[in-house]
Amino acid sequence: MISEERKVLCRVLADTIREASQAGQLLGKDELSVNLRAHCPLGDDEQVFPEMDGLLAETLGMHHDLAALESISGRTLYHAPALLSRTYAAILDRRAPPVTLIAEEVRKNSLEYPRPVPLDLFEESPFDLTPDQIEAGLKTMGGSLEFQDITYTTTNTGAVYLFSSRYLERGYAAFLAERADTGLLLNP
Repeated sequence: MISEERKVLCRVLADTIREASQAGQLLGKDELSVNLRAHCPLGDDEQVFPEMDGLLAETLGMHHDLAALESISGRTLYHAPALLSRTYAAILDRRAPPVTLIAEEVRKNSLEYPRPVPLDLFEESPFDLTPDQIEAGLKTMGGSLEFQDITYTTTNTGAVYLFSSRYLERGYAAFLAERADTGLLLNP
């Protein structure tokens, strides 16, 4: 059975994770520990302060609206999926470097949905890349064997869509891009 003191600490951690998720942020153990120490009703005594791994496991067990995400850096990050979806959290986790972010998002969309991705999507949240970052990422991809599957198609209106040739054939990707660009109303 969990003591009342630990329940309070779990509640503080859960509220912190929810607030961060609402703000579009992921938190790791270190950030949560600092926040907990700042708001800890037990004081700063190291002997009184509980071991964070166990406390985080208890928090997830008590608050089923929270989740842990294994970061590409190897850290465990926490979020509230109802406020910050797993997909969005994974995108936030992959934000740097831009070339990797673009390539992974294009491959994921090509494989899972399947659909090409409009190039200008990467300027929007949660990606928030600048046109210069996108251009630099595309140049890096063009000169690397690692990204040789990332290619593009241009619609009749001039919109550029990226796709992975591993998962989508060029003709089908062009059809999907054209349909997405012109919309179903213009293309019955």
